[in-house]
Amino acid sequence: MIEISARDFMERQPTWPMVATTDRYYLALSRQLARAWDDSLLLDEIDDETRRDGILAVVGYFQDIVADAGLWRTFTRLHSQLNGSPLPHYQRSDDYVDYELNVDDLRTVLHYTLGLHHHIAPQDPQLLALAQVFFTLLDEVYVTAPVPVDLQLLLDVDPNDENDANRTYDLAYWLFWKSYLLRPWAEAAASAAHDEAQRIIAQCGDSDATPLLHDLNDRIMSRTAAGPLALSVGRWIEEIIG
Repeated sequence: MIEISARDFMERQPTWPMVATTDRYYLALSRQLARAWDDSLLLDEIDDETRRDGILAVVGYFQDIVADAGLWRTFTRLHSQLNGSPLPHYQRSDDYVDYELNVDDLRTVLHYTLGLHHHIAPQDPQLLALAQVFFTLLDEVYVTAPVPVDLQLLLDVDPNDENDANRTYDLAYWLFWKSYLLRPWAEAAASAAHDEAQRIIAQCGDSDATPLLHDLNDRIMSRTAAGPLALSVGRWIEEIIG
């Protein structure tokens, strides 16, 4: 059975450790999706930790769509400009609506999140079936779901304003390391830097390695082309805010 703790959910929210008024609603929704996946028996060979990541990514996408925060809108807009369709792997279906809740959006989010640890073909029928299970549940609450207030920070940060430098950094850090859109690529980059992190810890001995590890995280964030379009985090912010 897939377990999703409050911390599992909260640490991916932009204002963590502060709790927003809408977080309880979306945590409950995450657990509802977890029960639905358990009951469906779809892709049951996938371990619970990876399934939890998939569910939280789906809820992150849903929060983004409800808030019109701009992450998914930016991705599909740029992908359409570059490739003629809003999504990789899937042609635009007759019922696909830009910037709204779509089955193929859910299928895409699940594919690149679960695919970090398991080989799943984008056309796997179980992937589509699971996306349809999630779509049915999310579509029922799409109109009534509360706007995630913590995502509003995406709408009022000016990356060109020096007075917003700290908030822009916080946004970049969340977007790269925690958001559903870039997190899978950040995890891959962090895994690649594992040996360097171990060397830092070994060299520090009894002293605190935290500052050096934070510096390593910042270097990974600044040099990694992340997300489904392989853009720098700075470019993502420019496109989202723009």
